[in-house]
Amino acid sequence: RPGLSLSISGGYNNAQDVITYSASRLEGNFRITQHPNPINTLIYQFTYRRVKVNAATVQVAPNLIPLLSQPVRVGGPEFTWIHDTRRPQPLDAKHGWYNSVQEFLADNKFESEANFNRFEWSNSSYYTFPNKLTIARNTTFGFERAFGKPKYEQIPLPERFFAGGAQSLRGFGLNQAGPRDSLTGFPIGGAALFVNQTEFLFPNPTLPYLGNALGFILFHDMGNVFNNASDI
Repeated sequence: RPGLSLSISGGYNNAQDVITYSASRLEGNFRITQHPNPINTLIYQFTYRRVKVNAATVQVAPNLIPLLSQPVRVGGPEFTWIHDTRRPQPLDAKHGWYNSVQEFLADNKFESEANFNRFEWSNSSYYTFPNKLTIARNTTFGFERAFGKPKYEQIPLPERFFAGGAQSLRGFGLNQAGPRDSLTGFPIGGAALFVNQTEFLFPNPTLPYLGNALGFILFHDMGNVFNNASDI
């Protein structure tokens, strides 16, 4: 139907680039996507995934390894709202806004082995001056909260927030921001995230041999991963 689509998808991935651990994820989801108008998208999704951490790669205190490395089934509903007015093109925006709000609930009522709520909000804005200097800003905020009976009240290690690296929080190594294990010093992720990125994109100069294929950006990043949302 116009403005409405349905998809069923599944996949498997093996994450080797998280400094603290390596993990595998087997996932399947059922998704309905609605486009009420050209700038708004609503996504209704139900997801099941099984996450498993390779115990031999977990760089945390020995007493925490059995808890963090056990396979966990995570399942529940998810809702996403996207509001996009970027122009002329989303990947090369000069004006407009981008908003994304995502809510995920994992609950043992849906046969999940972990109970937690995850909320994530991202907001970006773009403005270009007459001299073609563009200011691009992106703010991301997220938090997670576990609930329920003790055996379900947990946030698995691969489900926690991580940040750091060229794509999220420059100035930190890959996934190196936030709380660390008290014994090993390795990052263990957190239940809250706040990152603000501001970029000044200069018009590409015309250079010998390169033409205008090389551009320059001045950027400022701030933020971190936190144990709890109240720590932000």
